[in-house]
Amino acid sequence: MTTLSSVSPYVRMGHYYQFPVERNQAEMGRIGYCYAFHFVAGGKGTVSAKGKTYPVKKGDLIYFPPEVGHSFYAHPDHPLATYNLYCDLWNYQLRSSQHLVWNESDFNHDLLTHIVPCSELAMLPVVTPIQHDASLGQLFIHAVTQSMKSDHYSELIVSNLLKAFLLALVQIASTPHFIDYRIVPIIERMDKEANASRGYDEWMSQCGLRKTQFHELFKQATGISPKAYWTKSIMRQVEAALWESNRSITAIAEDFGYSSVHHFTKQFTQFHGVSPTEFRRRKN
Repeated sequence: MTTLSSVSPYVRMGHYYQFPVERNQAEMGRIGYCYAFHFVAGGKGTVSAKGKTYPVKKGDLIYFPPEVGHSFYAHPDHPLATYNLYCDLWNYQLRSSQHLVWNESDFNHDLLTHIVPCSELAMLPVVTPIQHDASLGQLFIHAVTQSMKSDHYSELIVSNLLKAFLLALVQIASTPHFIDYRIVPIIERMDKEANASRGYDEWMSQCGLRKTQFHELFKQATGISPKAYWTKSIMRQVEAALWESNRSITAIAEDFGYSSVHHFTKQFTQFHGVSPTEFRRRKN
């Protein structure tokens, strides 16, 4: 199995592109001849590949392997603008500028890049948020702008810039506790606004993720499910309320959005192993 340390990239096409909303239909059904990377510089929308659709916005890095059908959809009010690199990674011999077609019947296998099995590339998701690392985004933009030049060393510079970018990208993507930028404000809000009356729909609408994706990224960031973290956040604040005030158990349950003191007591006891009354007694 080959690693990315052995790549020698050749860029077939590099450019900046703003997706016209009126071309949303035309940007469907794209099929690439080579490896494609798109850095979202502005706007938002969705991309689709392998039967799944992903929301994207500024700071996301989008990746499509060769031969994978994919589509772009720009938001009507905030059209996508991306820096793009279409590249061969292990073969300089073809040296073609042809990088994609929009119709499967037009696909010419003679223009397909050389594909080498690579576990690091295989683990890259379609969308990787890199907003937290401004230097990585700038590195990609630098590679794109350099690819549009015809100076003596331009090709070599672009090849090395892209290789450095890919190595840094897989390093980030493989970080065990990498926290998706869309999850961070959710965690902060859950810690601040812990209340049993709120739930999943409100959190997911804030981050724009599908339920499955939200659960996966949240657990990756915290090590536990959203529900478990939510309960933990509420219990931490309930503990403080029990210790620092003389309010009744019923009043505290109401403060934290519980519809009944019975439900509150049951959840508290499951979490702490003792009832709220006993918890307060032991603390005192």
